[in-house]
Amino acid sequence: MAYEDPNAPSQASVPTKAPATTPEKKSGSWDWLWPSILAVVIVKVFGLVGGLVTFGCYYWLKPKLGTWGAVAASGVIGVVVAIGLMAMIRS
Repeated sequence: MAYEDPNAPSQASVPTKAPATTPEKKSGSWDWLWPSILAVVIVKVFGLVGGLVTFGCYYWLKPKLGTWGAVAASGVIGVVVAIGLMAMIRS
């Protein structure tokens, strides 16, 4: 049995607030442009795998980090994966 404080106000007397709803920003029709440019640059410099990882990570990270955070993080991840793959192939 849970302890109830006799001096605490009753739940009926405490007004409840409606949960604040923030309108979710819809993705624009040009949201694919920045990750695509980044992926093309990485494909040209590092190879196909790095570009594919960059593009995939962008769409995986976008709900968590937002557009610019996802672009930056996916670019770094794509470059690291491409360099790591090159190192494994050459050794």
